Amino acid sequence: MKLDSHYFSSIISRNGAKELLENFTDQKLANYKSKRNFDYGSYEKNFVSALSPALSRRIITEKEVIKHVSSQFSFAQIEKFVDEICWRTYWKGWLEHRPAVWYDYLSKLENFEDVKVNNPLYNKSIEGNTGLECFDSWVKDLLEFGYLHNHSRMWFASIWIFYFNLPWQLGAEFFYQNLIDADSASNTLSWRWVAGLQTQGKKYITYRENIDRFTDSRFSFPDNFILSDRETDNYVYYEPNYQVLENNATKSKNIGYMVVEDDLSFENIMKDSPVIIQSESYNPFGQSENVKSFSDRALESALENCKKNISKNVATFKWSNVEKINDWVNTNKIDEVEIISPTVGKFEKLIPSTFKKLDVKSSYFFHDWDKLFWKHADKGFFKLKKNIKTIVSPFWNMPLFNSD
Repeated sequence: MKLDSHYFSSIISRNGAKELLENFTDQKLANYKSKRNFDYGSYEKNFVSALSPALSRRIITEKEVIKHVSSQFSFAQIEKFVDEICWRTYWKGWLEHRPAVWYDYLSKLENFEDVKVNNPLYNKSIEGNTGLECFDSWVKDLLEFGYLHNHSRMWFASIWIFYFNLPWQLGAEFFYQNLIDADSASNTLSWRWVAGLQTQGKKYITYRENIDRFTDSRFSFPDNFILSDRETDNYVYYEPNYQVLENNATKSKNIGYMVVEDDLSFENIMKDSPVIIQSESYNPFGQSENVKSFSDRALESALENCKKNISKNVATFKWSNVEKINDWVNTNKIDEVEIISPTVGKFEKLIPSTFKKLDVKSSYFFHDWDKLFWKHADKGFFKLKKNIKTIVSPFWNMPLFNSD
């Protein structure tokens, strides 16, 4: 999906993302339900918000999005949009219940290094040279813009798995490395869902007529374009193991706050407190220059926002030089560092191990949104969906009752 320069200059900042939200609400939200599945090839023509790069970093939060749209529409008018916002929350919560899914995925990736070397179709696929017009077009958009319409992501994954017969893990890796909105939960679990591993026995196998319908028949297909229903992996049931989310900050006299690229909301920070912000993207999983540049610019914007609106007492650090955290702690005589709790992914183990290494006391803060929703994310989405109305009722200043 093609994105313009105004979008890229806006989505990295809090004010810019709010402007994009306002424009989407005014111009497209009324038609979201009927038009959301259509991919006409560009941000201007499509009816999706494209806010996910900001939401995945919490440049703006899910709560802020729902608060804004609730001021202009009734819940019934935009229930589908609210559901879709909650899907990202659901994926995050589901993986928090089952972190082993992420680590098993990473482990399995190591088994496919030979595919990268010995399978010509894999390399043609990631270069966009397969000869399948729709797929190659999506690859080129992904590499150039770092973004695909969600429906196109589903088609892409389905073709990767059931037409090219490539391992789903390598497809998930390719997306994670190139999508500017990818996070460990939504990306990994969406690929598992297409492969039939998220809901046992339920695979997503696309077909030409479906792609034609929702792309305005923009692509040509070979006569033999038929996906094969095949087993992708043995289904494994992961028992949910969930911890109650509680903010565990103590009553320390001097608290400092750390901010990392996964959460730029500043929601927990007391005004004028000492703050230290990550200044450069941390990249242990080979993310592309596009993704790194996007994250770096988002961090730069967050730093400016913090200095202007939160605290003048701001320092920066890089994960390649964590001793700067210690220097900041000592300079500000900080007793305890509070950070928004890292979710399963690249920071889950790094942050606690870093504080342990530095011998710095730390505590975690949890968003109220996550505390309300994640406890309902231990099973399928329907369990969480049944609770959406109750949780978001306050935004409409009235109780919203389930229809069942």
